[in-house]
Amino acid sequence: MKSTVIRSIFVFCLSIFALSSFAIEGSDIRIMVLQDDADDNANCVSYSNAAGKQAAQKIGEQFNRYGYTVVPRESLAAELRFDLNSPLDKAQLISLAKKAKSSGRAEFDIQALVIYKILCDAHQDSVAITVDADISGSVYDTEARRELGDFGPIEKTFSMPPKCDARCITMELRKHAGDMAIVVADQARNKLAMITKQAKQDGSSNRINIFNVRLENMSKTSTKIRSIMEKEFPGSKGITSMTSSGNLVKFGYKSTASSDKIRDWLEIVIEDLGLENISLSLDGNLFTIRNDGVDNPPAKKVTERIFQ
Repeated sequence: MKSTVIRSIFVFCLSIFALSSFAIEGSDIRIMVLQDDADDNANCVSYSNAAGKQAAQKIGEQFNRYGYTVVPRESLAAELRFDLNSPLDKAQLISLAKKAKSSGRAEFDIQALVIYKILCDAHQDSVAITVDADISGSVYDTEARRELGDFGPIEKTFSMPPKCDARCITMELRKHAGDMAIVVADQARNKLAMITKQAKQDGSSNRINIFNVRLENMSKTSTKIRSIMEKEFPGSKGITSMTSSGNLVKFGYKSTASSDKIRDWLEIVIEDLGLENISLSLDGNLFTIRNDGVDNPPAKKVTERIFQ
C-alpha cells in the first residue's frame, strides 16, 4: 500500500513538471501558422473548406497548449487585404509573413513562421474508401531570417464510408482534424526547439520578445512610464510602432525579459511614481495600464527604483 502511494505521488509530480514545461516552452513566442494549399491534391483539406478550417483551429489549439501565441489568419487577411479563402503557395505565404512583420504592428512581429501542407490520395476497393493524407511543412526563424528545417511527409490513413464522394471525404476528414493537427504541431515544435531551447526556467531568455503596451487616461504620465521601460528595465531593446490619440497611447515594447518580470517592474513603477487608481492587466502579450481616476501628474519626489 505504501509503495503504491509513493508511486502515485511520483507520477503526480512528473505530471506537474510536464505541464509546467509545456507552459514555458513557447512562452512569449509569437508565430504564424499558415497552410500551403495551392496544390490540386490539397483540395480535400484546404483553408477554404470545412476540413481545412477545422484543422487550422486544432493546430492553433495545439500550439497554444504549449505556450505559443498564434497570430490568427483572419487578422492577417484584414491587415494585408487578401482573400481569406484563396489558395496560397509557400512563396506567397512567406511574402505575407514578411509584409506582416514589416507592418510596424507589434502583434505581427513574429519570431517564427510555420507552413504546413496536407495532400490527399483516395483509394477505393470493393469494400470501402481509404484516404492517405501526406502531411509536410517548413519552419522559418523570422528574426534570424533562416529556415529551421522541413518535416514530413508523414502519412496518415483514414477510412471513409462506402460510395463517399469528394464532399463526403472532406466532411469525414473534418472529424480527423485533431489527428492531423497533432502531427503538424509536434513536427514543427521539434524545429522550433532551436528557438525555444534558449528559454530559461524563470521565463527570461536571449530572445527578443515583442509586447503591446496600452496606456489609457494617462497622458501626463505615459511619457514617463514609457521612458522608464525603455531606459531602465533590464533586457529592454527599445520601443516600436507608437501611436497616440487623445488620452490613449499604444506602443510595441521589445525585451528579452519575460512578461511576468515586466509586470512586476511595472507595479514598482506605478507605486514609485505615487500613482493612484491605476489598474494593470496582462492578457497574452498585451499590457494595459489604465487610470480609473483623474489624469494624475507624476509625484514630485521619486524614490529609487530597483528592478530585479
